[in-house]
Amino acid sequence: MNLILIIIGWLVSLCIWIWIYDRFFQKKNLVYANFPLIWRMRYVMHELRPFIRQYFFDDNDFVNRIAIDWILNVSNNKSGYFSFDVFDSSQKLHDGEYDMIHSATPKNADEVDPRYPLVGEKRAFPFQFQSYIYRSAMSLWAIGFEATAAMAAWCTDVQAPFNTWEWGFSVHHIPRVRFSKEKKFFKYIELWTLWNICYTIMPWVRLKNRILDFFLKRKVKKWTEDLYLYCMLNKVFYTIDWSAPLDVFPKPWELTDDFWHIIFQIWSGLYGLRKHKADGSIEYNWDRFKKIASFCRAFEIKLAQWAKQSGWILKAVKNTPAVAEIRWVEPWHDILSPNRFPFYNPWKEKEFFEFMQKISDESWGKPVGCKIVISDMSNIEPLAEQIAKTPEIAPDFITIDWGDGGSGTAPVALSVLFWKRIYAALETADKVLRKHKVRENIKIFAAAKLYTPYMSAKALALWADAIWNARSIMISAGCIRAAKCSWEHWACPVGIATMKKANRRWFRQAWDKKVEQVSNFIRAHNAWLIQVWAIAWLSSPSELDTTHISK
Repeated sequence: MNLILIIIGWLVSLCIWIWIYDRFFQKKNLVYANFPLIWRMRYVMHELRPFIRQYFFDDNDFVNRIAIDWILNVSNNKSGYFSFDVFDSSQKLHDGEYDMIHSATPKNADEVDPRYPLVGEKRAFPFQFQSYIYRSAMSLWAIGFEATAAMAAWCTDVQAPFNTWEWGFSVHHIPRVRFSKEKKFFKYIELWTLWNICYTIMPWVRLKNRILDFFLKRKVKKWTEDLYLYCMLNKVFYTIDWSAPLDVFPKPWELTDDFWHIIFQIWSGLYGLRKHKADGSIEYNWDRFKKIASFCRAFEIKLAQWAKQSGWILKAVKNTPAVAEIRWVEPWHDILSPNRFPFYNPWKEKEFFEFMQKISDESWGKPVGCKIVISDMSNIEPLAEQIAKTPEIAPDFITIDWGDGGSGTAPVALSVLFWKRIYAALETADKVLRKHKVRENIKIFAAAKLYTPYMSAKALALWADAIWNARSIMISAGCIRAAKCSWEHWACPVGIATMKKANRRWFRQAWDKKVEQVSNFIRAHNAWLIQVWAIAWLSSPSELDTTHISK
């Protein structure tokens, strides 16, 4: 009882002291002087707002709540059907824009043949999609190591392509590749017997992981323990040995289903692929590229993504030694990505295509594409003209991003000024490519916040061949949309979009469950797309086109 009174006394004294300071001493905030102490609650509520917004307020301005509920239901292996009492009262789902036309005599779902796109038909090693939705590009520094490995694992499990984003390649992109001492592109550290015994007898997953952390921290350089995965079967920590000779890395014909379909993204900073010359300039590191390319099925050169249209800065506090080693830069420094890709300049599209051809040649003949943002026809017209002139070195696919791209990093000052929504952007791209008679040679991928099958179906009807997805995949993995993704110190409360180890530990503890949830979401998304095609009386998604859209 005395202890409680002492604590209450301290709290009252603290409040009185804050009241006096606000009223008579502080010189920064006028409202504090007029409303001492009480006004500080405003900032408490401001900090709590992102966490409670989705639970207590109508957040349809961000995305309709029904879409979020659908993602959460199917990711937890529940029904995707809803009762009448949760119909859309905001009228944002059925808004009359790009609605689809149904058939009076629809098919059953089992009568639909889902023919997935084949990418890079002209290449020596094309690859066949097994899904219409796949993981969009999310950086390994923006998404934590555990979350990245989980997303790569479900891509392998459900046979959906996986995009690395532009910051390099690590062992977390191939978590399903079985470790073996015969695989010389791996280097490893064996867990000592005593530590293994402690790990085995420890009853709780979180404590088991802490034992592994304690051991690894004593074996590697500080901050670089994130570069390793643990193989429980062989009792080793392993990572990719980039110093190994090229001939020990996997060849295209050696890529088993464990590797699945990784699309490696290259952007303006060339991080992970840089080589510094004696004069201080930077050139493309083809030796490093060939090693990375050995794990990948295709390559995407990002000319623009809406969230990063203005370049990108990686703050020093986020550039840890592990992150720096993946990117091949010095740690603890701000890292800048320029606005423009260095090998693409205006009116020099042929040179850019030649660079893409070299990317394919140096990777044994794998598909290459590019990612662009469309505001009007001028953004894609030069590319289409050059494709018509030199089809033999043209890209295999073009990814179209839209005005609201980016999961948490789009600069608002620009995103409200430049953009075209994904449906209009797809129409523009298709129109220009058909104008130059090259549409049949190019696959188009839609990168946008297409949370649900009804959104994706519209994009596919508007000539997209497959759908990139990031935001809904994060939600299915546990994202609560707290809007903390782009904080400098990475305060994501669920441990997905963060490098903060304390927050990441919970995600690591629930790793298997999160892999299962995202896998469920991808399977459900594909299954419901098939249902859409059946209602439109289509035997295959390849028959879907703009005649099935009512504007």
